Amino acid sequence: INCGLSFRHWITINFKVGMPITGRLYPSHYSLLYYSKGKPKVFRKIRTPIETCRHCGKEIKDYGGHRQAMNPLGVNLTDVWNDIPPVRHWKFKSKKRKTNQLSTKLLDRVVQMSSLPGDLIIDPFGGSGTTYAVCEANSRNWIGVEIQNCDVIIERLTEGNLHYHQNNDYVEG
Repeated sequence: INCGLSFRHWITINFKVGMPITGRLYPSHYSLLYYSKGKPKVFRKIRTPIETCRHCGKEIKDYGGHRQAMNPLGVNLTDVWNDIPPVRHWKFKSKKRKTNQLSTKLLDRVVQMSSLPGDLIIDPFGGSGTTYAVCEANSRNWIGVEIQNCDVIIERLTEGNLHYHQNNDYVEG
């Protein structure tokens, strides 16, 4: 892309979904390309909770014996995100439009990482309006574009029918 934007990050979201597809690998990731015009004005550090076993509650990793040196607020976020839930359940999906619907946790993380309350977010691919609803929930202004019918987006924003995936991230700054 040579239009005055600077590449910042290639973020991979690991989805644990899918059935094997005969004769090929099944897709299990989604990529986000993060560009900015000039140096980003905001880039907030995000920490994710230290992973624990869902059965016994103990920590999964020992961090090479250096656990005591770890920040108690969590682990620094990397460019591979393994904790984003897929949008499978009907309550998270738009029933009227079969678009690429992203998890509210994913969009919440991106919005919080790259902006402050009152900032402007631009999403040129409106889809079902999840980005706009997340912006509203996080006190961000937004501009959206969608080439198809916008009824689904309007419904999502006016009827409050968006269910949120839990986000336990700690955001610094």
